[in-house]
Amino acid sequence: MSEQNNLFNTLYQNAEMGTRSIKKIFPKVQDSKLKNELRMQLSNYKEQSNQIAGRMKSHNMKPKSLPVMTKLMTDAGISFNCAKDNSTEHIAEMLIQGTNMGVIKINKALNHSVTSNPVLVQEARNMLSKEQQYIDNLKKYL
Repeated sequence: MSEQNNLFNTLYQNAEMGTRSIKKIFPKVQDSKLKNELRMQLSNYKEQSNQIAGRMKSHNMKPKSLPVMTKLMTDAGISFNCAKDNSTEHIAEMLIQGTNMGVIKINKALNHSVTSNPVLVQEARNMLSKEQQYIDNLKKYL
């Protein structure tokens, strides 16, 4: 897989994971301010996903969805963790941990994409900036 294709797919899968996780956890959230934060994040993830898929299509690439096992494990993990503790603090902690995993994956892909398109690299850096903002916004719920 080319560096550019890998970076595109990493960004796409990050947005897909963010969307999927928020949709799964949203019904368990009781705090209205946290719900509003998650609505904003969900909107951004959906927009990112659509933009990345469109850019990939223009480069004759097809977005690679998350593996089925990853989806199942994520869903099970969210369900288990929320059944154990669905407090606002715990949900915020789970979201921060998930977002950090995405940040790590994007950074790894960026570090292996030294020859990628500079516009794509900047898009990845912009996504990292948004991810950090999500983390900062969620910290107040801890």
